[in-house]
Amino acid sequence: MNLLDILTYVFALTAILGAFTVVMHPNPLYSALGLLLNFFSLAVLYMLLKSPLLSLIQIIVYSGGIVVFFLFVVMLLNLRSPQSDRDFSFKGIFALIFFLLLAIFSIFGIITFNLQPLQPAYMSAKVIGKYMLTDGLFAFELSSFVLLVAIIAAVALVKKEESK
Repeated sequence: MNLLDILTYVFALTAILGAFTVVMHPNPLYSALGLLLNFFSLAVLYMLLKSPLLSLIQIIVYSGGIVVFFLFVVMLLNLRSPQSDRDFSFKGIFALIFFLLLAIFSIFGIITFNLQPLQPAYMSAKVIGKYMLTDGLFAFELSSFVLLVAIIAAVALVKKEESK
């Protein structure tokens, strides 16, 4: 095993630990910092895959923009005590079933459309743009749909809190 393999495993483990922190930590501030750790680890992995463009996009857009936005929202909301995430009501079970169906359909779509990953050594902005509008269009549209569902869910949660 060479140094590149060892670095890949180290940063892959760091990315997994950051993602685990996001999901499991009760304090939203530490969850946002875990997300930052995850994004930086992914940026290093992209760099190890010889894709400096994706690495730079990961740092600028995700680490620099989205995590700062999350931290701003957490500070603005001034969340003090963590809320329970376990919801065994009808809506909670419906949301779980919806998530599982979405995951199954996503996996089915990826297998059906036989999406091939890009070769990391040839990732330029032109190649990535062409891929996202041809072969990767299904995955691109699926990710936009998932983001739309997340935004609708966030608005519904805020409206529910305001009505109490």
